[in-house]
Amino acid sequence: MAHVVFLRAANVGGKNVFRPAQLAVALSHLDAVNVGAAGTLLVRGKAPAATIRREISERLPFDLEMSVRPVREVLDLIRSQPFAGVKFSKDLRGWVAVLARPSRARPAFPLSVPEGKAWSVRFDRIEGAFALGVWRRRPERFVSPNKVVEDALGIPATMRYWETIERVAELAEG
Repeated sequence: MAHVVFLRAANVGGKNVFRPAQLAVALSHLDAVNVGAAGTLLVRGKAPAATIRREISERLPFDLEMSVRPVREVLDLIRSQPFAGVKFSKDLRGWVAVLARPSRARPAFPLSVPEGKAWSVRFDRIEGAFALGVWRRRPERFVSPNKVVEDALGIPATMRYWETIERVAELAEG
């Protein structure tokens, strides 16, 4: 079964000098493909999630949180069209946060940060292992959707913009 790996806080290009494309090459025996620059890998080889997790951990000189999800979950999310009717732009983007584990917290949705008409992040719902919402550019300050999710749920998560999720689905189906 194919899987999608979402690495959290990999600090791409920062002090850890992590290069997801190099990791994908090191995992070529698992038919791994790098998607974007934030630490998202499509692993098309037939390996269990535990094996993928172990192989990645062995190749990184630092510890990080990772979520390894069956690709069918991502494809099901795409098919559900969670952002149907929303017109995205550079100033309005959909996001998906992959949850490290289930959360007992259930905030009232939608949850907007900051509250009111000047919101920058709207956390709309949870679908399985995924938290979903919309990010809106605000000149005052950047609000991280990932931080909003982690604060609301009390668990680690790793966020990707919707276009990355769409790209994973394209690669998985193609």
